[in-house]
Amino acid sequence: MRMLLHRRWRTTRPADRGGFTVLEVTISAAVLVVGVLGMVSAVAASLKLVEANRETMVAHQAARALAEQMQNGTFSQIFANYNSLGSDDPGGAGRGHGASFDVPGLRLSDEDRAAAQHAGRSTSVGAVEFPTNGAGALSESVTDAARGMPSDLNGDGAITAGAMPGSYLVLPVRIRVTWSGVAGPRTVTFQTLLVNR
Repeated sequence: MRMLLHRRWRTTRPADRGGFTVLEVTISAAVLVVGVLGMVSAVAASLKLVEANRETMVAHQAARALAEQMQNGTFSQIFANYNSLGSDDPGGAGRGHGASFDVPGLRLSDEDRAAAQHAGRSTSVGAVEFPTNGAGALSESVTDAARGMPSDLNGDGAITAGAMPGSYLVLPVRIRVTWSGVAGPRTVTFQTLLVNR
């Protein structure tokens, strides 16, 4: 006796199969790529922010250190040492600190440096500013609202026009650091009012 075995052929439909279709894999890969790109851009923005904060901290520290250094002298020494005139420098012409200074780790952009050189200005990132008239002499009559000027600096009850005598009691000083950093052009301004001792 012969037995016939029947084989059953079963056809499977795509919905019954295990695994993913090409379309599903493509969509999953696209979602993964978008997620990774978003994460990479967030990390890059975070690193840029960290560097911008570091640059700002360096600028603040340089300005504060210079302001503290200034407190160690008399007003006439401070003004002579940190103004833009070289002729009144303590120890002889060109021996003073001057009105400009460099800050390690900060620099001007190449365009700003070239423009400053072309105009005959300093290419340093730091600048010390006093309330001076056009001739470079201290003056109570300088208009500068940020420094509270014009102001009676010698305590005589009047604001003297023109150059001020050397008997002033307070000395407004602005220290400005301007640089080109990862976040573009940046400026930190430190203002202080030195009191004569």
